[in-house]
Amino acid sequence: MEAATKSPRKFPRWAKITAISVGGIFILLILIWLLAGWYINSHKQALLEKLTSSVSEHIDGKFTVRDMDPAFFKGFPDVALELQDVTLTDSLDRIYHKPLMQFKSVYVKFNLFSLVGGDPQIRKVTVSDGQVNLFTDSTGYSNGYLLKKKPGSPAKKNKKEVHIANFALENIQFTFDHKIKNKKIQILIKTFDGAATEKNNLMHIVAGAWFHIRQLGFNLDKGGYLVDKDFKGKMRLVYDRAKGQLQLPFQQLVVGSTPMKLAATFDFKAAKPGFKIEVDASKISYKESLSILSKSIADKLRRFNLASDISLQVSLNGKFSSPDTPLVHARWQTTGNDFQTNFGVLKKASFAGSFNNEVVAGKGRGDDNSAITVNHLTANYMDIPIIADSIRLMNLIHPLLDFNLSSGFAVEKLNTALNQTFNFTKGTAELKVHYHGGVATIDTLGHSITGGLKIKNAAFTYVPHNVHFSEGFIDLDLNGRDLVINNSTLSTGKSDIELHGIARDFLNVYFDDPQKASFEWYLHSDTLNLAEFKGLTQVKANKTASQQRRQYHKVNERLALMMEKSSMKIHASVSRLYYSSFTARNVKGVLELKQDKINLSPISMQFADGSLDAAISMEPDSVEVPFKLSANLNGINTSKLFYGLDNLGQKTLTSKNIAGEFSGKININGRLNNQSDIVKRSLSGVVSFNLKNGELINFGPFETIQKFVFKRRNLDHIYFEPVSNTLTIKNGKVNIPEMNIQSTAINLSLNGTYAFERGTDIGIVVPLRNPQKVAERRAKGLKPRKNKGIVLYLRARDDKNGDVKIVWDPLHKGPQGEDD
Repeated sequence: MEAATKSPRKFPRWAKITAISVGGIFILLILIWLLAGWYINSHKQALLEKLTSSVSEHIDGKFTVRDMDPAFFKGFPDVALELQDVTLTDSLDRIYHKPLMQFKSVYVKFNLFSLVGGDPQIRKVTVSDGQVNLFTDSTGYSNGYLLKKKPGSPAKKNKKEVHIANFALENIQFTFDHKIKNKKIQILIKTFDGAATEKNNLMHIVAGAWFHIRQLGFNLDKGGYLVDKDFKGKMRLVYDRAKGQLQLPFQQLVVGSTPMKLAATFDFKAAKPGFKIEVDASKISYKESLSILSKSIADKLRRFNLASDISLQVSLNGKFSSPDTPLVHARWQTTGNDFQTNFGVLKKASFAGSFNNEVVAGKGRGDDNSAITVNHLTANYMDIPIIADSIRLMNLIHPLLDFNLSSGFAVEKLNTALNQTFNFTKGTAELKVHYHGGVATIDTLGHSITGGLKIKNAAFTYVPHNVHFSEGFIDLDLNGRDLVINNSTLSTGKSDIELHGIARDFLNVYFDDPQKASFEWYLHSDTLNLAEFKGLTQVKANKTASQQRRQYHKVNERLALMMEKSSMKIHASVSRLYYSSFTARNVKGVLELKQDKINLSPISMQFADGSLDAAISMEPDSVEVPFKLSANLNGINTSKLFYGLDNLGQKTLTSKNIAGEFSGKININGRLNNQSDIVKRSLSGVVSFNLKNGELINFGPFETIQKFVFKRRNLDHIYFEPVSNTLTIKNGKVNIPEMNIQSTAINLSLNGTYAFERGTDIGIVVPLRNPQKVAERRAKGLKPRKNKGIVLYLRARDDKNGDVKIVWDPLHKGPQGEDD
């Protein structure tokens, strides 16, 4: 079978014609493209001269282009032209060295067919690696005139405007510097690549943008806005030629690392050219938000801080005129944030805040007319839940703070704030205050708080002195400057106290110098057990100066400092006062508590069937507490006196052994230990006394004497005539001048030293004549015998156990010397 042979496939006629036509056109384009390149290269100098002269006809400056080259492959299939080192300078460039424009490269891409048609159309212009400088010096000279049409330049004759559809700016530094208006704007355009369309005098620009804003300095005295911030994103701009207005509609951009919406309007042809910039960030850190604002505003807001992100809106309204500071409104919102303030941290804070630099319209836009406002605040302050409807900080030069605050809470929540001063274990508290005053601790504006704090059913401890209260109702009222306590009651296990009083100028002293605080209280008690308040006289541990400086920065430690260092004056009235065995009634006195001293003067009371008037002072800030006591005693039951004073710290003569009516004057000083007990060796002073209707009952030393003599006399219960003496006490030893005691059973004379601890040495001279027989002679009308008769010499001394023993002293050594 013969193989079939296929003939070659033939292209249709129309395909051949099309291919030939396209190829011809392509070849024609190549020829035109090559011809254009040849023409540019061969006529480069002439073209450069024509370009510069054409531009120079319309501007009043020096325009230069160093070189011009065709960009064959970069622009294919269009024709591209690259201008190198393009510069526009003013006449004083030799002085300022700031060209209005200077670009390393200007790349222009033409539509090839438009060149053939004689109506050149620019596809794209790319400007790279350059700078634009607009400046006005301090004399008013400006290079801005270069942007205006040159006077006397030839008018255009029906020439069409060149339209640039696409453009790109790469690495262009723009600077606007106006010395007189004190403005400086610096923007580095890293990339701005987009397209422009125009219709009805409205130019719409869409471009991918990356700007680095060095600063927007509308008033350099206040600092620049958006300092060192990058802007990235797709940007849409609208320019209205008729109005001379450039708009940036609200759109999403990235500022720094934070996405946010921005809008701006620039009015260049208005009667007062100006601008408006708006920023809306739904999530931004507080620190980052401050970087948007000027340094002047940011510095004021840095006194605050927020731990978590906030929502922020900022608007700037300003004029290009001089001088001008933009009107700034900033608003922010947050929920469950930690809010750092001058007064401490507000935890879990939710609120809306704002900043305004022109509170009173027309009064200027500066720190003195600025305000920070916080609305609808809820938070926990030192564990205390608080609500504040409005907080305003006005005048940032001399800040004035105003707010209303309310709260209701379990009183234990105060412990975080007050645990160095008070520690609460139960109770409720209600707080309502209005504050108006300065922010700084020392402030000429002063401090005013009205309102108060009510505490109910509270149990607490006054920590510095470990004083416990089992039940308390406290009503604190603040009337602007003073702190007032109204009808407050306190109870301990065995004491009850009613208290009211005032601390004048309390707030200013609290902030300025807590150590100068002065309280005046009025105290009444039906029953007061001093043992429950021993801590007030106990020595406190000393703190180093560095510890104090470190601590007193905090609110609670400032209160602790005030309570520790301030002075208090308490007018006391106590129906029944007791301490250990001591009991007194109808006690009235004035107690003054100062930083290093306690004064109780005057004080009066009914004690031991008599009366006592006294003055007491103590200095509780040393290792042992020094005290001074002066007292007048009248008609005191001696037995009750010894019982109430714990037998004066000795064992020889006790409340069971003595009776009578005691009157005297006491002036002594000594020291108390940490348990508020007298350090016996420390006692010194003078005691003058008179004892009437005296009795000695089962007195041990007489029982000792009876072993030697007077075995037939009744020494178990004797009565003696009035006795007076003045005793001198020094270092815990009582010096007894010679003293004669005449009783129903025995007469004696004694002198020497009685020691509260060791060192008792008393000489006793006892005539053996029976006082009873002397009394009988007198009763019969007979005179007593003049001679003393037989005299017994005794000596009272303490042994190693501190017990006083009476021994015979035949050599009359008495207290003059020691036994051999």
